[in-house]
Amino acid sequence: MTHLIDDQMLGGLLRGGLPPQPGVPVVTTGYFYVRLCQAVLASTEAAGVLSGPFAVLPTELRRRAVRSLLELPDGIGLVSLRELAPVIGQLRVRHSLNILGMEVLASAVTLDAEVFLSAPSPRLEEALRQESRSVHVVS
Repeated sequence: MTHLIDDQMLGGLLRGGLPPQPGVPVVTTGYFYVRLCQAVLASTEAAGVLSGPFAVLPTELRRRAVRSLLELPDGIGLVSLRELAPVIGQLRVRHSLNILGMEVLASAVTLDAEVFLSAPSPRLEEALRQESRSVHVVS
């Protein structure tokens, strides 16, 4: 089994947190990775949900976390759109989600992954269940 994590959980791992279940492979999507990079690397004085936890780290820990963001550690997989594009095309017939949601759904189906979200997403959660994928909303 593989665990597919969202941008908030990815940020937590990069800051030294633990994965949902140690020893299980962890992957994220391109859009989740992009959103986290945008939030952290382009953050201004107003820290948001994704950038705030990086901003409050002591200087050396923040540097390490940002280095991990710039070059994801080997233990965190990133699904390629090369693999996902055909699956997204097929799933689009059955599901009406935005592109982020479609990428998550296609990744979960392709990888036979359990999905971990930091916030509820009812339409995505329903689509995942329809495709027989497990989804967990973790606060």
